[in-house]
Order: sequence, then C-alpha cells, then structure tokens
Amino acid sequence: MKRLSGLTVGLGLLTIGAFGGVAFAATQGTHASSAPAGRMTNNNAGMMGGTGNGSVGGMDSAMNQSGHTSGIMGAVGSGAGGMMGAASGSTWTPAQVAALVRQSEQGVTIDRATNTITYHRANDLLVPLAAPAALHLKGMQWEIDGLINPTVVVPQGAHMTVDLVNADQGYMHGFEVTTATPPFQEMVMMQGSPAFPGSLVMPILPETAQGQYHRSTEFTAATAGTYHYICPVPGHAAHGMAGRFVVS
Repeated sequence: MKRLSGLTVGLGLLTIGAFGGVAFAATQGTHASSAPAGRMTNNNAGMMGGTGNGSVGGMDSAMNQSGHTSGIMGAVGSGAGGMMGAASGSTWTPAQVAALVRQSEQGVTIDRATNTITYHRANDLLVPLAAPAALHLKGMQWEIDGLINPTVVVPQGAHMTVDLVNADQGYMHGFEVTTATPPFQEMVMMQGSPAFPGSLVMPILPETAQGQYHRSTEFTAATAGTYHYICPVPGHAAHGMAGRFVVS
C-alpha cells in the first residue's frame, strides 16, 4: 500500500514540492489556553523553526515502509531548519496517554455496535490516536476511545479541545475536521478546508523511545452538519485515516 509521509508547511501556505510545486493555503488553529502538565500549547511555533530539539525541512531520501520515497518532509535533525520545524515539543509516556484517554471518555457515549462516539457536554475533550502500531492496523487508521475510525457526534456549539497523539512508530500525522468529502484524494487538503476555525492540527513526529508526541487545538463546532476528520498529510486520508464528524 502506498503510504506517503510528510508535509512541507510555510506560515499560512503549504507548498508540496514533490508534486510539482502545487501551493495551497491552510488555516492554522489556536491552541488550548489551559492544559494538563505536558500538553503542547505553543501555538504551533514549530511551523517556521525547530521546536524542542528537532527540525524538519527540505527534501529527504528516506524510504517509507512500502519502498516509496517520502520526498516531501525532510530529515529530522537538531535545531531549526527548512520551512517547518518539527513539532517535537514534549512527549507523553503510555501511562500519560492512557490517563488522558480515560479523561476524554468521561460523560461520553461509546456505541461499539455502531462504531459511534457521542459527546454531550458544551466543553469536551477529544483524543485521537494516530495509527497506533500496537493495534497492527490495516493501513493508516485512527483510534478514538478504543474504536477504529468511529463516527464522532458532538452537539452544535460544543467547544472541543483536541489532543492529537501520534502513536505511529514511522510516520508523521496531523488532524483536521474538514469540509472535504470522500473519496479522498492524495492531496486531500486541496479538496476542502478546515470546517471550523482552529480545527486543524499540523503534523507531529512519530513515536520514539521517549514517548509519543502530541499537539492540541481548540475549536467550536458552530454549524450543524456532517464533516470528516482526517490526517491532512498527503495520502493518509486516501489510505484510511478518516472518519465522520457529525455536529447535531
């Protein structure tokens, strides 16, 4: 299965060099103003320079797991570099991630028969885990509250905090609630835009021996309708990292 990794991002402008220099705008979300210890709340400062001790930039020649060059993101190193610095920030241990997931499940209805998670409160927490390697998923998928690519239902007007955790051991992932609809193309961000101001989390690094990287954002689900949550990295939504996001 073709699995592309990476996304070269300029401030407010993403340029996909490996696809002929196609450029498109992206809306940057705001971050949680109040957060548990360890949550990254630096307004995605890593977009233009290295955050923490890693950076990403330029074109790399690393091969992904199916033998294709990732070709878009650039190598991970130390210090700032390239158009986008690595969203390294702090990492969470598996125990910290598990505690956050338990917190996100409070007051939530999890229907395993219909693969649906329903949020009921005016302020709530969503913790999407990107492609956890431990689950041996088929392709790239999301795990949310123990379900794979579930339909997420929130009340209209709900203020959602999203804590993205990258549980993948080999690929960068981001998170977006988007107006784009299936079938998703390789360049999914060309199909739509963030459904709400703040509903985009830029890509973060894969899991390391030190833990799992994370990044947070907040948005208000202001308009009722059916949207989708995706990984905005090229190719990821097309190969399974997507689910329905319903505002009711």
